[in-house]
Amino acid sequence: MTRWAALVSGVNRICRAGSLLAGLAGLAATCMITFGVTMRYFFGRPQVFVDELATFLLVVVVFCGLAHTFRSNGHITVDLLSSRLEPGPRAWLRVITLLLGSSFVGIVAWQTLEATLRAYRLGRVSVVMLYPLWIPHLFMPLGLALLLLAMLVSLTDEGRRLVGGGVNRTRSVHGSPD
Repeated sequence: MTRWAALVSGVNRICRAGSLLAGLAGLAATCMITFGVTMRYFFGRPQVFVDELATFLLVVVVFCGLAHTFRSNGHITVDLLSSRLEPGPRAWLRVITLLLGSSFVGIVAWQTLEATLRAYRLGRVSVVMLYPLWIPHLFMPLGLALLLLAMLVSLTDEGRRLVGGGVNRTRSVHGSPD
């Protein structure tokens, strides 16, 4: 296995781990909400912490699942223009959109990291349970950084195919999701 293949395989494993964490967070949020509803409507004892924790678990669901969804072609795409292009121009369009998209994701990751660090420095805590807010906030820049890494791997793959003349190959634009 080449170093590049090993790197791609490692990125895919990390993406899958993020997706697993997202799935577990979704399951935990579902169980908590079910518990909260049961306690409120059947026993008349609302659990105020449920809304707060479930909300922050949804942050984990969204941001930890981004990279794996990208690597497995799961994000919504509009290919009205690209589907009409020949393979060469389509590959160049893909490179351009990956450059623009990764730039945007990088900026957002940086901004969310700054917000997380600000929450840490200021000692911000949650309203109900008073836990440090930097902990759930940290999942945003981490998930975005993983998405950026996945996008850069795809960008490099596209570039290698363009330079190597392998544009006409019929394989996924993201490589094998392993």
